[in-house]
Formats: sequence, C-alpha cells, structure tokens
Amino acid sequence: MNTFSKKEALLYGWNRFKERPLFIIGLFVITTVISAVVGYMADNAGSGATEVVVNLFDFAVQIVLGMGMTLILLRVYDEVDTDYTDLFEPLHLFFNYLVMTILILIVVILGFALFIIPGIIAAIGLSFAAYLVIDRDLGPVEAMKESLNITHGHRWNLLLFGLLVFFINILGALAFGVGLLVTIPVSALATVHVYRWLLNPQKEKGIELGSSSKMVASVAIAILFVFAILLVLAFGGTSERGSAESRDIQRVTHLKEIKAAASVYFDAKGFFPENQRDLTPGYISSLPKDPGTKENYAYTILAGGVDYEICTTFEAIKGIDGLYCEFGLDLGAGE
Repeated sequence: MNTFSKKEALLYGWNRFKERPLFIIGLFVITTVISAVVGYMADNAGSGATEVVVNLFDFAVQIVLGMGMTLILLRVYDEVDTDYTDLFEPLHLFFNYLVMTILILIVVILGFALFIIPGIIAAIGLSFAAYLVIDRDLGPVEAMKESLNITHGHRWNLLLFGLLVFFINILGALAFGVGLLVTIPVSALATVHVYRWLLNPQKEKGIELGSSSKMVASVAIAILFVFAILLVLAFGGTSERGSAESRDIQRVTHLKEIKAAASVYFDAKGFFPENQRDLTPGYISSLPKDPGTKENYAYTILAGGVDYEICTTFEAIKGIDGLYCEFGLDLGAGE
C-alpha cells in the first residue's frame, strides 16, 4: 500500500512558506502573543468564580485561535487569498470544534490510561478531525470517524512524520528559539499537505512504506512507552514530594498568620486567647487549616494566658519528629 512521502510533505511546506514568509510568521507571532496573554490572565485569576470564568475564557480563546489557524493554513496551502481577519471567520463552527476537541481529549486520555500505546494510536488516528470540521464542515463525531478512515493504513508513516517534525522543531529551538519561527510554520504546512494527500491518495503520487520504516516506527513506540513509564514514575515521586514541601510551607505561613493575630489580641487584652477560635473574626477573618488534614492546628494556652504554643507536623521538612511550633513568647509577648 502506497503512503505519503515525508520528504515531499516538508518540501511542500517549505515552498508554501517561502511564498508568504512574513504573513505566516506574523500569524504565528500574533496567535502566540494572544494565547500567552490570556494564559497569563488565567494563571493569575485568583480563586473562586473569577478563576473559573477566566479559565473558561482562556479555553474558548484557544479554541477560536485553533480554528482560525487551521482555516488560514488550509488557504495558504491551497493558494487562496487570506488575511488575519480569517482567524475569526469559522466562529460559526465553534460548537462543533469544541465538542470535537473535548471528545478527542477524552478518547486520548483514556487511551493513555490503557498502557499508553492505545493513546498514541488514538491521537494519530484522530489527528485530522480538526481539519475536517473546518475544511468539510463535518460534525464532531463525523469528523472523528472520517479522520480514523483517512489515516487507516498510514498510521506508521504518520508516527514517523510526527517524530520527524518533532526533531526538526527541536533543532529550531536550539537556534536560540528563532528557528522556530520557520520550523513551526513549515511543519504546520507540511501537515496540511499530508491531510490533502490522505483525502485523495489514489490521485496522488505516493511511496511504498518498507519493512525497515515500520521497524523504526515500532522501535519508536517502544521507546516512547518506556520513556513515558519512567517519566510517570519520576514525576510521580517528585510531584508527591513537591506537594508535601508545598504543604509544609503553607503550614509555616498559617502558623505565622495565627501568631500575628494572637499578638494583636495580646496587645489589646493583656493575655492570649484561651482558644484560637477567639481570634475570629476580630483579629483574623478565618482560621487557616492544615492543608493535609483540613483540621485546625493544635493550640495550647500556657502560663495562665501569658504564653501559648501552636504546632503542626511536617511531611517533607523534618525537624524533631517533624514537629514545628510557634510560641507567644519568643523575645517578648507576641514576638
């Protein structure tokens, strides 16, 4: 069975890029800046309802940019007139594109949960669903089915193509990141060429994918599988320890907040509170709780109200049996 030529795809991508380099670079710069600004807003949105709204807005913006980028790249490849306003032309397809994106995320995540390889196969098979929504106005499920259909028999080559594109962009990043201004657009246009080829393989000149290429793809999958397992194990351990350290830092911050409130209480009344709950709401809006147990910290009044201790147990930062305490009298009342 003939399949597409990776070399031919990259040459087509390069040739289309050369025709309008400034326009294409500008497209990627504009979308990257918009994405970064909205992403920064989402990362600094605080908490509660505001965080939810801003993160939903961020997700919607990424969907709109993805739709517009796909349309413009298709038009550049097809040598059809296009400009930056086309980023917003396919807005009427927003719902279809959104549902398609969510469905693909669910399928791929479930695939990766099933020992990774099914996730790789699903990601490759569904990789052109976005193009089909924009280019052919297909519904979410229809686009996914058609993507699976057109990629059938070509998934080994698509995997190799994806790895080739990945390493090309790594080389672009090594050139102080500037090379990405060329390698990313060329890779994107090369992918459009692959999409166009897969739609009409019988009309296109293809190549025979040899057994050696299939062997390389098999080895690549095996390496990715092993690497993913090692990454999960390493990241899991690091993440768990990092989370424990983060919670310990929170505990110290909480105890110092309570200590500061108790100091103000002492200055006002001449003694420390019998119970830390007496600090609310006049001296502290609400009592912080242990981030691990979600319970109040251990507070004990000492010396008839002229001193106290409030303690916690660390997870990652080990002191004396992991115990950490703050006292009312360090160098004086409340200090």
